[in-house]
Amino acid sequence: MTVPVLPDIRTVPHAPDTAHSVVARSAELAEIGRCTADRMGALLVGTPGVGKSSLLEAALEQAGRAGARIVRGEHLGERIPAAVRRSRGRLVIGIDDVHLAERAVWGAAHRLAHQGEALLIATAETGAALPEGVRRLLAGRRMRRLGVAALDRSGTAGLLAARLGGPVGVDTTERFWGLSGGNALLLRELTDHARAEGTLRRTDGTWHWPGLSGPPGDGPADLVDLLLSDLTPEERELAGMLALAGTLEAGLDVVARLGEAAESLQRRGILTAETSGYRLSLRLDPPLYGAVLAARLPELTARRLRLRIAEAIGATGARRPHDAVRIVRVTAGTGRQPDAELRAAAATGALHAEDFALAESLCASLSRSAVPGPAAHEAVVMLGAALAGQRRYIEAEACFARPAQRGEVVRRRALNLALGLGRPAEAEAVAGADRGVRALVRLFKDRVPEALRLAERAAAETGGAGDSGDTRPLLALLRYVSGDGRGALAVLPRPSSSRSGDSGSGNGNSGSRNGDSGVDAAFLGGWITRATSGPTAVGPAVDRLRADGGPRALAHADLLEAQLLRETGRQTRAAALSRRAAAYHGPADWLTTRAWRIALLAGAVAESDDAREAASLLREARAAERAEPGHPLMADAVALEAARVTACLGDRAGAAREALETAGRALRAGRRSQGLTALHMAARAGAAGRALALWRTHASPETVCAPVDVVRLRHIRALARRDGSALDDVSHAYEELGLLPLAAEASAQAAGAHRSADGPRAARAARGRGEALAARCETGVPAWAAPPWDEPRTHHELTAREQEVASLAGARLSNQEIADRLVLSVRTVENHLYRAYAKLGVTSRAELAVRPVAGAGRTG
Repeated sequence: MTVPVLPDIRTVPHAPDTAHSVVARSAELAEIGRCTADRMGALLVGTPGVGKSSLLEAALEQAGRAGARIVRGEHLGERIPAAVRRSRGRLVIGIDDVHLAERAVWGAAHRLAHQGEALLIATAETGAALPEGVRRLLAGRRMRRLGVAALDRSGTAGLLAARLGGPVGVDTTERFWGLSGGNALLLRELTDHARAEGTLRRTDGTWHWPGLSGPPGDGPADLVDLLLSDLTPEERELAGMLALAGTLEAGLDVVARLGEAAESLQRRGILTAETSGYRLSLRLDPPLYGAVLAARLPELTARRLRLRIAEAIGATGARRPHDAVRIVRVTAGTGRQPDAELRAAAATGALHAEDFALAESLCASLSRSAVPGPAAHEAVVMLGAALAGQRRYIEAEACFARPAQRGEVVRRRALNLALGLGRPAEAEAVAGADRGVRALVRLFKDRVPEALRLAERAAAETGGAGDSGDTRPLLALLRYVSGDGRGALAVLPRPSSSRSGDSGSGNGNSGSRNGDSGVDAAFLGGWITRATSGPTAVGPAVDRLRADGGPRALAHADLLEAQLLRETGRQTRAAALSRRAAAYHGPADWLTTRAWRIALLAGAVAESDDAREAASLLREARAAERAEPGHPLMADAVALEAARVTACLGDRAGAAREALETAGRALRAGRRSQGLTALHMAARAGAAGRALALWRTHASPETVCAPVDVVRLRHIRALARRDGSALDDVSHAYEELGLLPLAAEASAQAAGAHRSADGPRAARAARGRGEALAARCETGVPAWAAPPWDEPRTHHELTAREQEVASLAGARLSNQEIADRLVLSVRTVENHLYRAYAKLGVTSRAELAVRPVAGAGRTG
């Protein structure tokens, strides 16, 4: 729709970066649209750089497309025709930074809005003093205050992909988000700087950036200087200490003396306060502020602040490894050398925090200075862990081969050989008579029954806690994948009440067996509980992992919580957590792989109806898989998520085929739990009969005993028999387990079964129940999970909505015009068009214009 233009009214110019900056602001734009529909204005409030101005531009364009007359605040002094003023709500005024506007501007806007002749859409900074007229409009409910927050990880991924014109690697998205905190203006400066210096490159169609290699460039640094130019001396002093230390407790003496400065920085959105237990920690937000301030601090000022921080932390006793790490970090470059005891504690803390470069430096120093004996032995093992953490597996092998080959060194060396270097035969030779380590290597070789027997014997001989570590988490995993979920949970150690992050016990890289097995047991306990008894009881496991505080534990917590959210119908939050987990880039891990973490993100994004990004993420997962040594259990977990993405892309038959192939491999290897999960996926995609036949070939009825697995098998059988009543029962069982999306899906399938059996009343009841369940989820029943007795569609046929979008695109309408006409978001239009292109085998609107789509299949 063309924006009406009157002689004395200026239409809004299109800001150069508006389209990119608002790509992740559909929710905010929709809320502004609801305000204008209710004849209310909107005040967009946020910190500098979050994208308020771009959102204002987009909101005014949106109002213009809806038929409103648009005038900017700076033109309010010009003559506005009386006919426009009397249009009652059809005149929309836009004022950027209304708190800085002249009285004549906001006064005129207030008068027109108060009289009902216009709506006001304006922006203001958080905490700014608002003009009296704007406050009156807010109090009189003629204007609504809307907070504009920084972009989350998903929003950052969308903005980067739009700005760079292609998919962005998950690591790269996390690095940009981690520095910018989702601030759109800082993101723009960082991407421009990275492209200018050539570090942001496109490889195989995906953008990758290794992060800042030194101080931030002039563009980002000058912008930060501008944003922080008005800090008081006390605020600058506190900001400088936070820039050097990263985080500081509010109770430290050097911080407490600057309490008013801390409160002022927090009000302005420059400082964030976070509570952990009884501690209140402060940090700069976004982190790029700290990077710039630290780089531009005068040398003597930096030295003075570093020594003050170290003395303040030391005065508290520095009892935690985290304290030792901070003291070592801040004293670097001051000429002070911490003693050996402090360096040893810092090395342990650095490994737990996965600061492997610092850990390597400290461990190398300790190994050189230690006299032969246990201390030297421990230093070498920790050095190997630090090298493995940096994926320098050959150097790590040299370290692990030096001490006596017993105890935990054997396990570490075997893991390094098998998962780091891809040499499982050597790993098994190193294991020798250690049955626990040999069981682990057999798992990597996909010899699950043998691995299970070895793990059972190892646990029986040592009570689980052998010299090479606790074998109970491995035994639990092997029992679970073999189909014995309850037996797996029974063998896991009871959770400790201590917080490993405070006690000094680390993850698998810290040299602490207790911390390693604690994280493994917590993750497996939550995962197996979720997979066998439903997602509602996994909260304590997530809490234990977050209490550990280490990056590996936090990544495992994110994975576990994301799956819980996916299975209970909260896909948006699930995708955000999956992004953080996928970006974790720690050393080789026997419980997860980087490829699987990225694949889980692809599945979560696909369920959120972003098919294009899901497909690019799946390609990234496959690339990561090729770079990793073989881990069959994880490889088939990736394949399952790939089948899910394939289904969401519209290729139902292809998804069923992938799932059946995965199930066959898993069942032949003795991985019954994974095999059943794959068969369930295949049945939902329309291959229930073949899935049931494959299960009967490889498994016996007594194989299944866990509640979720029992219901899954009932679901497969009900789909294979087209039994509406059985599907009704399955839906109720899923609901009791907390699996709402599956409950909604089973009800929809039951409605189809009843309808095909001439049971209209039962069909209506099932359909109503399914709609009520779907309303409790963020996304509805997936289109690909249609009843298998419906005529199967080929992947070339379009859904009704895809047909509509493709027809309009073929008529040369833009994505925005299609979205306006069909009342959809632009992102949804892009997804439908992407799937239509793939199904029709075309790559452009020009091809759509000459290719008939009207006869494409309808899915209903």
